[in-house]
Amino acid sequence: MPCNTCQQTNGTVAQSQATPGKMILVVEDDPRIAEAYAIRCESAGYQVRTAVNGVSAVLYSQEERPDLIIMDVWMPAGIGLSVAQRLRSLGLADVPIIFVTASKLPGLRQAAEKLGAAGFLEKPVDANSLLKLVGDVLAPSH
Repeated sequence: MPCNTCQQTNGTVAQSQATPGKMILVVEDDPRIAEAYAIRCESAGYQVRTAVNGVSAVLYSQEERPDLIIMDVWMPAGIGLSVAQRLRSLGLADVPIIFVTASKLPGLRQAAEKLGAAGFLEKPVDANSLLKLVGDVLAPSH
């Protein structure tokens, strides 16, 4: 049963760096940014779902278990790092998380790394850098 607070979209165009059938959950409170990430990932052949806050992210992840999560660090209803801790405690420790943030707060990257972050990107996020990191994280050998 899909999460009622999540939006669902499906990609149809595959490129060589995409791992077919992989599903990405984008957790971002700014709908324009979420849509930009979703469109870019879908254009590379990934399936994408979006959640607007940490609560939705946890609910969706428990129901559907994404292959990768791209999560904003600062958002309503849950700071990304706290949401990641919650996901880890719920048995989702093997789901890689890429954190994105506009914050320049010292120690933020290190805190994300302590949580086992698969990546950390600063906003504004370059679409090509995002896709390269997503491809690297979801590569079969990873």
